[in-house]
Amino acid sequence: IAEVTANNAGQKQVRLSTGATLVVDTLLAATGRKPNTAALKLAAIGVATSDKGAVVVDANSQSSVPSIFAIGDATDRINLTPVAIAEGHAFADSFYGGNKRAMDYANVPSAVFSQPPIASVGLTEAAAVEGGAKARIYITAFKPMRNTISGREEKAVMKLIVDASNDRVIGAHMLGVDAPEIMQAIAIAIKAGATKADFDATIGIHPTSAEEFVTMRAARP
Repeated sequence: IAEVTANNAGQKQVRLSTGATLVVDTLLAATGRKPNTAALKLAAIGVATSDKGAVVVDANSQSSVPSIFAIGDATDRINLTPVAIAEGHAFADSFYGGNKRAMDYANVPSAVFSQPPIASVGLTEAAAVEGGAKARIYITAFKPMRNTISGREEKAVMKLIVDASNDRVIGAHMLGVDAPEIMQAIAIAIKAGATKADFDATIGIHPTSAEEFVTMRAARP
């Protein structure tokens, strides 16, 4: 966002860095967070931290002081409650359960419970291209059946990112009603290494929004 101004109708005019302008009723500023570690006096005991105050840890959640470990938001990796719980399980298994393992941060699903909600798992299109993948993009925008019947104009958008070299689905994204619930199941498929052919071979449940994930046949040009 380059600039925000108000118009005579009381709306916000948002000028983007691309030069495009959006006119909206409300603007949400997501300023982010930083770890609340200042009171811990970590520097005094030699624990390395990032410029944001996050505890710097290795793959086993071990800090620069061998006897000190950190998990969760204090490490500023993926700041989600289920991730922190999984990190704790990995630590407990490794050091107390006789099952040494590291937390797997690949394909962690997440959601924003806005209206409509947004949910995602895996790579974005930009991240896939940046990582060197030759990505095929499938995208659809439609009005869910419930909205068609009720007369509501709210639409849903779904997107799949597919690695063209092996047909694996490496990213899924959705904006629309029930997106978080739907994405949880899609995350299982992506975590298991499902291909686009697997998605195509799956029969959809009609009429649902989720069936769109298994009926997108034509990649974006």
